[in-house]
Amino acid sequence: MDYEKKPIPTSIAVFGATGRVGRPVAEYVSYAAPEVKLRLITRSNASVAGLREKFPDAEVVVADYLDAASLDVALKDIEGIFVVTPPGMNEERAMGNLVTAVQSAGAAKHIVRIVGYEPESSPENVPEDLAKRGGDGSQHFIAKAVLKKSQLPVTYLNSGATFMDNFLLAAQGISQHNLFIYPPRFVPFVDARDLGEVGARLLLSDDARHIGQFHTMNNGQDQLEPGAVAEMMSDVFKRKIFHDGSRETFMAVLGPIFDQMAGRPGEGEYRWDYTMWENRNCVVWSLNNFAERMLGRKPTSLRAWFMEHKAFFEPVMERA
Repeated sequence: MDYEKKPIPTSIAVFGATGRVGRPVAEYVSYAAPEVKLRLITRSNASVAGLREKFPDAEVVVADYLDAASLDVALKDIEGIFVVTPPGMNEERAMGNLVTAVQSAGAAKHIVRIVGYEPESSPENVPEDLAKRGGDGSQHFIAKAVLKKSQLPVTYLNSGATFMDNFLLAAQGISQHNLFIYPPRFVPFVDARDLGEVGARLLLSDDARHIGQFHTMNNGQDQLEPGAVAEMMSDVFKRKIFHDGSRETFMAVLGPIFDQMAGRPGEGEYRWDYTMWENRNCVVWSLNNFAERMLGRKPTSLRAWFMEHKAFFEPVMERA
């Protein structure tokens, strides 16, 4: 089939190279295209040695979205860029700095940006009281708007799903009390490693039709309510797991964890409130086969992920 071709980048920079999505991007590019110059970007000096050990043929640089000068160095002469931001990021400032650095370098042929929101929603749908609180549910809309205005060659890879490794946040309650603490919601799931590999495959593709597209990705297999997830855990772990979807338990156990992850107070409460708003207003979460088509295989199923990570959920006495 004929289609418009784009140049495959001869150099690729990966932001968040130590993270759960960025690291699989780096791993896949190293494996599938060792001839590509790989530049790994981390915010932390403490991560440099580990990245150099893991990826001896890659260049490792320290840069921060909020430090414009560091981006100029990190993106010099780079043709392909994988962009993922941490929770709580000021996306207007971060993507503004990124756009300026990319345009100044003048080399970019393809950028893949990770976002995460219900695929048919828009910033106008988000209640003002939630939008003012600056969480990712609103910030990712801002990121897309800034990048779109720049007219850079961007593909938006939307995680229309919950990351499977988010369940590790609930591991303590499961291992200690057989209690799965999770808000009530009905969404698909995706393995962050599959998301990263798809991002890498997009950058290495010669198909120009991906430029400007908004691709929503999930594993195409699992769309479950928490009660059904608890039943799956019970079957895999061979003991009864109970689900607690109350706000009180969520805020007491997971609220402080989300606050720490985002580096700001109130993140846990924001996530609960945003999830409740999604439950009331977003009904088009749906499975699709985009990941399977990009990967050339079935993405990781939730059951397979639980089987692989079973040790994290074992009862405390069994671990000792």
